[in-house]
Amino acid sequence: MIGARGFYPPKSATGRSSLIPAPPWHYSGDLLTVEYRTDPARVRELLPEPLEMAPEDPGAVALVWADWQSCGADRAELLDPVRAQYKECFAVVRCAYRARTYSRCVYIWVDKDFAVARGNHQGYPKKLGSIHLTRPHPYGP
Repeated sequence: MIGARGFYPPKSATGRSSLIPAPPWHYSGDLLTVEYRTDPARVRELLPEPLEMAPEDPGAVALVWADWQSCGADRAELLDPVRAQYKECFAVVRCAYRARTYSRCVYIWVDKDFAVARGNHQGYPKKLGSIHLTRPHPYGP
């Protein structure tokens, strides 16, 4: 009997049912980032122990909207846009850990299930959402 195969559920005899392929994953996309400053106490509310406030500019926040194209090593997803393209919106804040400054993703929404699965595997707090972006067009007004 052939065992269930695949990197991520659902697994099957061939492994083709997996929601996401095995790493490495490749990404290409258009991003819009809006940075702003907020009350550092509001950022503190979002940081679990042992993370601390960033020593420099602790109220810095960035919201990022992204229109991604992604695929696994064999690039098979590129043949079907529904398996390769997704949109994402996330919020990141500055924090510190062991005296080094980092950026922590505190909220993140995506519009495809495979992006939720891959993100959760990577440790991102992804949830399904509805994301829309206005695309710039280089021709005409």
